Amino acid sequence: MDSLKLFLKTNAWLPLAIIALAFVLYSFVDPAPPTEITMATGSEEGRYYELGRQLKADLQQQGITLNLISTAGSGENMELLTDPGSSVSLAFVQSGMEEVFDSKGADLWSLGSLYYEPLWVFYRTGATLDILTGLKGRRVAVGEPGSGTRAVAQYLLAENGLLEDSSGLTLVDAGGELAAEALRQGEVDVAVFTVSPKSSIIQSLIGLPGIDFLDIRRSAAYSARYPFLSSVVISEGLLDLQRNIPDGDRMTLASTATLVVNDRFHPAFTPLVLEALKNRLKQGGLLEKPGAFPSPANVGFDLTKEASHFFEYGSPFLLRYMPFWAASLIDRLVIFVIPMLVILVPLLKVAGPLYRWRIRSRIYRWYRLLLETDRRITENEVEDIETEHRQLEALADELASVDVPLSYSDELYQLKQHVEYVTRRLGSSTMVAEKPGKPQ
Repeated sequence: MDSLKLFLKTNAWLPLAIIALAFVLYSFVDPAPPTEITMATGSEEGRYYELGRQLKADLQQQGITLNLISTAGSGENMELLTDPGSSVSLAFVQSGMEEVFDSKGADLWSLGSLYYEPLWVFYRTGATLDILTGLKGRRVAVGEPGSGTRAVAQYLLAENGLLEDSSGLTLVDAGGELAAEALRQGEVDVAVFTVSPKSSIIQSLIGLPGIDFLDIRRSAAYSARYPFLSSVVISEGLLDLQRNIPDGDRMTLASTATLVVNDRFHPAFTPLVLEALKNRLKQGGLLEKPGAFPSPANVGFDLTKEASHFFEYGSPFLLRYMPFWAASLIDRLVIFVIPMLVILVPLLKVAGPLYRWRIRSRIYRWYRLLLETDRRITENEVEDIETEHRQLEALADELASVDVPLSYSDELYQLKQHVEYVTRRLGSSTMVAEKPGKPQ
């Protein structure tokens, strides 16, 4: 029992060191992911919202609640992402918004691109329109304020000098079905859309007498100048095989739908979200090859390190075989436990040597007393034999009650023998201390 007490007393510092180490390591561990995510989508009739609904169902199976907020589009989504008072941490954003939107220093990153969003410039065929500069003097529906369509359209119009007063261009704040109806009724000359070829808007406009869409022949030049745009081909018959629309290959520009996050988004959700979208988008579309999206290309904002890891290596190993909450817990524990073991194992190895040092230090202390007594005997410096006897007897009694580990018992018994040896030397000494004035 005494040995155990001595061991615990010697290594009393160890629990304090472990607590301090755990505190330091825990500060480097990401907090546990929340159970809710708030996502900005788009109008409830658009593809952003539909894809958000599908993602909501997939995340629900993992115990994660995805709250969807319908918006006017990419511009409003960017405002929500950069608003410190907003709960939005994830949003669909059209590529190119980073060029025209002032994020006011907010930290934004991308999780990847999801599909192409072709730029459609539908116009009334009363006048010939070859390139964008031919829009001078026209009435153009450029999308609703806050939409990605409006942002990209204004960017391209400005690059062609069409937003100058001399161009005579009239911008009309209309998008979607409102813009399509205005074009059909002749209220605008041109309507700009960024929607899928399968969109009901596109299907309602193609083939209408007096309405056509622009072949953007200089699309390669635009995409070379602006990395967020891709040059895509609307091949012959793609929109309607029966009516062969278009009647020949046409070029257009396409931005991409991207996922953008802010610092409120927990990084542990990244592989979960991307894996769900990968399954939803794996079959591709009219312009996307199967398995091409999600993609790290044409993202606008820099990818998060978790998204880069996903595109390079796929889902984390644990997430492939267990629920998200379990994989997240183990992943966080690994980050905590491995460094703890790396540091703790050497610390534990110190406990034994420290205990042995304490045991030996006690033995050395007793030997120091013996050596001093033996020296006084040898040099005839003993002044009071009885006092020396009492000290040796007290040492012998102390050794009789000492409890040491079995591995040190030989050293203890050697010490006892040496106490007896010094006691015999003291007892056999005939030395008598000479006192001043004492007769001989």
